[in-house]
Amino acid sequence: MSALQVAIDAFLTAAELVALLFVSPVSATERPGLVSTASAPAYERVREPHLASTSFDVRLLGSLADIRLSREFRNISASTVYLSSYLPAVDEYTDALRIHRKGRAIDLLQLGAECGGEIEGDDDLQADVGGNVRLAVDESIADALQLAPGETASIELIATQTLSWSLGSVYRLALPALAGVESQALLVDQGDTQFVVVVPHRLVSGTARLTLRPTGASSQSIELGTLGEAPSAHVIRLPSREALQALAAGAIEIETSAPDGVIWSTLPMQVRTEASFSADTAK
Repeated sequence: MSALQVAIDAFLTAAELVALLFVSPVSATERPGLVSTASAPAYERVREPHLASTSFDVRLLGSLADIRLSREFRNISASTVYLSSYLPAVDEYTDALRIHRKGRAIDLLQLGAECGGEIEGDDDLQADVGGNVRLAVDESIADALQLAPGETASIELIATQTLSWSLGSVYRLALPALAGVESQALLVDQGDTQFVVVVPHRLVSGTARLTLRPTGASSQSIELGTLGEAPSAHVIRLPSREALQALAAGAIEIETSAPDGVIWSTLPMQVRTEASFSADTAK
């Protein structure tokens, strides 16, 4: 995995240097950043260019969580886009990092693993074969990360994380760094268990409180504690499928307290079932 990360970093650096030759400097007023209006939260951000859609899913396996994130990109510009700048960071919890493009799926972690084997015999032969493998892997990664004008591709990340107790009935779930998981409430009907995964916005800080407002039932307030700097989600188990359905028909609100004031917002909700998870796995 370290060889893969080195190759990706090298490719990204080269791409950035080439881009600097043709792109004029961006002033501070042109730089994407925070949006503050009378009707929108101050932490709202501009949508990433070329990002067409995202899919986020979580499945619980005892104290473990299977995290799956897919982001689809479409190159709407007239020049090649390098997907290296959109790649999440990989670590020991990452199970797969795939590029889906032109009907093919390339796992960058498997490409990186091809460089780790030893070849018995003549040292010169070993060096030559190893160099050819390294070159082939570099070319495969470079090709997979280039998106021509009008083309579409998706980046899929699969990781396994451990649930950690946070506060009360709330569990914290670390999210992959640089994965770009949008703020949302994910309601999951896993068949034998139901739960909600809350992802606060990445720019908010301070203490947070969640309010569940199911249709036809009383509201419930849940303290999330202090939000950390690392990307994370909060997992709350639900008592039944009926409770999940009532919540899906209602609303989920999050209130964040910080030294500069209180931010309140209603989270967008998505419902995921065992059937939708199986469909994503089969892709």
